[in-house]
Amino acid sequence: MKRTTSTPKTSSQPRRAPAIHTPQLPQNFERIRKRAEELYAARSGMIGMTLNDWLKAEQELKQEVEKKTNNK
Repeated sequence: MKRTTSTPKTSSQPRRAPAIHTPQLPQNFERIRKRAEELYAARSGMIGMTLNDWLKAEQELKQEVEKKTNNK
C-alpha cells in the first residue's frame, strides 16, 4: 500500500494571536475604592483591615443602589 503524506496548505494571511480576555472591573470600582479609602483613613490608616474596608464599601454602595431602586 502506498502512503502519501500531504503537506498542510498554508494560508497567505498571517496567524492571529488568540484573544486574551481581560477581567472587567466592577462598574462602580472607583466609587468603592474611594469609600474604602475613607474607611481606611477613619481608622487612622491602621494596616490589616483593608479587605474589610473594601467589602464594607461594596456593601454600602449596594444598599444605596437598592434603596434608590426601591424608592422609584
